[in-house]
Amino acid sequence: MNTRQLYVQLSQLFTKEQLFFDDLSCLTKGTDAGLYRLIPKAVVKVNSEEEVVRLLQFSHREKVPVTFKAAGTSLSGQTITDSILMETGPGFAFSAITDNGYTATFGCGLTGAAANRLLMRYQRKLGPKPASINAAKIGGII
Repeated sequence: MNTRQLYVQLSQLFTKEQLFFDDLSCLTKGTDAGLYRLIPKAVVKVNSEEEVVRLLQFSHREKVPVTFKAAGTSLSGQTITDSILMETGPGFAFSAITDNGYTATFGCGLTGAAANRLLMRYQRKLGPKPASINAAKIGGII
């Protein structure tokens, strides 16, 4: 599927604010902390589980690969693609802490540092602590 066809079809599924097709956005959003380089045809910023399902159904139906990206702080290249890049949006930056800090639920779009700030009042923190914890998101840390 060419980029124009991809644009037309994805525009029917997502808002224009969620879609990135221009060269600069695809280059910058498609770059992680590693040395590998592929440039995605499109970047889709998803904010809910329903949107993830919608994009994966489209991907399956059209046989177009999708790669997930949280923050892109990995050095291993696992967030690069020359197809569709699915980027977690602010809808995945949620948290819930119960049982005096013994139980915590964090969305994949929350940074490790933000999660640790929330846990601090319970004298707890996440492990492991990657060097990129200020930028790395839970989706990539776990």
